[in-house]
Amino acid sequence: MPDRSGLRLRFNRSLIVFTHCILCLIPTLLVLLSGTQLPAQVAGNAGGLVCDEGFENKNGSCQRTDLPENAYLTGSSYGSGWECNHGFQNVGEICEEIIVPKNAYLASTGDQWKCNRLFQRVGEECEELIAPENGYVETRFGAQEIHCNWGFRKENQDCVAIEVPKNGRLSDKRSSDGWVCFRGYRAAESGCEPVAVPQHAYLAPETYSGWKCERGFRANRDRCVAVLVPSNAHLNRRGDGWECNQPFTRQNDKCTENVP
Repeated sequence: MPDRSGLRLRFNRSLIVFTHCILCLIPTLLVLLSGTQLPAQVAGNAGGLVCDEGFENKNGSCQRTDLPENAYLTGSSYGSGWECNHGFQNVGEICEEIIVPKNAYLASTGDQWKCNRLFQRVGEECEELIAPENGYVETRFGAQEIHCNWGFRKENQDCVAIEVPKNGRLSDKRSSDGWVCFRGYRAAESGCEPVAVPQHAYLAPETYSGWKCERGFRANRDRCVAVLVPSNAHLNRRGDGWECNQPFTRQNDKCTENVP
């Protein structure tokens, strides 16, 4: 009987080669069917790399001819498709190196520079930010500000001492004067004057007058008058007025019953 093993082996090898060729043609067929073009293709037996229009062979790879120096491709179809390298900036479609001035540093983004602490930008340089006497520099939210020490307030670019009047003290809050009066006194043009507390009132430093009426009374200029509560009514929550009881309603200065 004839030996069929050799024939079967040659047939299997031919099938493998044919299958491999088919698999190699599939990507090319997909590209042709989609209507797109490959940026580069191998030129067969001629050797070398042939790039499409707008690309050129650089060190064995196809790169864009309009890509400026010190730039890289972003792979995005939007915009120019390239960006400048770290430490360079786009100036007229050219990537120029960022010159960092004295007392400055290159930002982490690589596309700008910033001044060091205690320096501020003036044009293209960094000038020292000098705090006035009795003041200091504070950085808040990325901005440097000059503040004055305790007991001083800012006037223009200087820190001047706060003159606290008699019966007053330095304020913990940043006020225009920098001081507040003691309890029992209120601010006036001459300084801190004693608060005259009327009858049925008590000292209350949180009010402008410095005093507050007791419950059941209400302020009327410089005195406290009693709240007249009509029948079927009661004092309100603050104690300086009245409200009708349920089911009565207010009509002028009286409380009348609702009649169905």
